[in-house]
Amino acid sequence: MKETLSFARTTTGEPHARRRRELLARHPEIRGLAGFDRSTAVVTVVVAAAQLAIAAAVAHAHLRWWLLVGLAYVAGAPLTHWLSMAIHETSHKLAARTRRANELVALVANLPMVLPVAATFHRYHLDHHRLLDVVGGDTDLPLGFEVRWVGRSSARKALWLFLHPLVYIARGFTFAKRPSRKEIANAIVIAAVDLAIAHELGVAALAYLAVAFYFAHGLHPVAAHFVHEHYTFEEGQETYSYYGPINRIAFNVGFHNEHHDFMNVPGSRLPELRRLVPEYRALVSHRSWTGVLWRFIRDPAMSYASRLVRTREDFLRARNTKEAT
Repeated sequence: MKETLSFARTTTGEPHARRRRELLARHPEIRGLAGFDRSTAVVTVVVAAAQLAIAAAVAHAHLRWWLLVGLAYVAGAPLTHWLSMAIHETSHKLAARTRRANELVALVANLPMVLPVAATFHRYHLDHHRLLDVVGGDTDLPLGFEVRWVGRSSARKALWLFLHPLVYIARGFTFAKRPSRKEIANAIVIAAVDLAIAHELGVAALAYLAVAFYFAHGLHPVAAHFVHEHYTFEEGQETYSYYGPINRIAFNVGFHNEHHDFMNVPGSRLPELRRLVPEYRALVSHRSWTGVLWRFIRDPAMSYASRLVRTREDFLRARNTKEAT
């Protein structure tokens, strides 16, 4: 009989608000790291231009399909992921002073991605922070049927990671609201860019960008942060950081405990935040995103149920209790 898996449940509130208060009391100098970093916008423009230039070179070179796919995996996926992390930074207003300027940077990052994702990510991502691991509220949690179907099978876990871009979109529909004006405008801009690329550079250029987008969010080392951030690698710990070299081309998204604790600190300053706060060294962390994927797939103790979750009622009760004290 197939094992029935379920999330581990907690009745506590999300841990980051509490730790934020405690760390600020012990390390008030953290406040000096808050703000935004204009260099994020510069890097975003350069990376987006580089990705489009590679797409143009692919079209000009008339590569065989397997070379196109290989290039998309080796070069395209890391660049697309870097741009995705730029959109993440801008969702927290960490690339420019105003919201509109951040939205513009996000749109630039979105241009080589084939699908319109910037405005939608901006609209829904903060729910992940506000309602961390709240069932029915956290947009990052896997759905029940995923947990049941994938189970502990290594093959199914690998397949589900390969299908992750499609799975992530399907999850999103369970939270989707009527598209906003910004989302509609985002879709129109990206559709126009896609048509222009196909017309001016050729279908191969668009195919390279599409495959790069898929790998950047699927079974690829750069996409391992979808696993490392909140899946349980140590009982009782809800969020994990990664301190490996890929952070350098991902706006330090691996510093995830630091990010959840202090969402107003740009990625470029998260290493300094960790240096200032020795308490982070006591938390379990990762050094290899490839190692994270390998362990998640091969370890029978890990599954899509390896998440610590809470009900909305317990979340609200814990929050109200803290506010009353």
